[in-house]
Amino acid sequence: MSQLLPGNALGFVVVDIARLYRQAFEKAVEEAGLALTPGEIRALAYVARYEGSRQAVLAERMGVEPMTLSAYLDRLEIRGLITRTVDPTDRRAKVIAPTKAAEQVFEEARPVALAVYERTVTGLSEDERKFLGSALQMMRANLTNDPQVLGEMPAEQPLRGAA
Repeated sequence: MSQLLPGNALGFVVVDIARLYRQAFEKAVEEAGLALTPGEIRALAYVARYEGSRQAVLAERMGVEPMTLSAYLDRLEIRGLITRTVDPTDRRAKVIAPTKAAEQVFEEARPVALAVYERTVTGLSEDERKFLGSALQMMRANLTNDPQVLGEMPAEQPLRGAA
């Protein structure tokens, strides 16, 4: 056997989907002519999702180098879309939060993101979409000990007895 795992192993499929989804989103953002780059929109989305997180934590969650995220955040701060404040528990660290102006960016980017999502889940029923979302959240929770990520898990696990 010349493969690590036989067949279409889960890890390869998940990585391929993530790569293709990101490429489709980046292309859609560029074609839509939005004011921010795909990377800046992604950074802003993470800031909003994990509001009040430290910059290093956000970089880790995004899977980018801290300096890459820092460049995105610099540009977002100049545009008035985020704020950086001193972490009350560690004066050396900064916590990041979106401003009210970020909502306008989300309003413009939302149709683009929804179109990519719909393209991705075409052919799946509503029940299949819900099950897939729950299954992926459960798998993510199985691989992390991040309390903010674990806090995103639905209180009631719809996976039990589903499908």
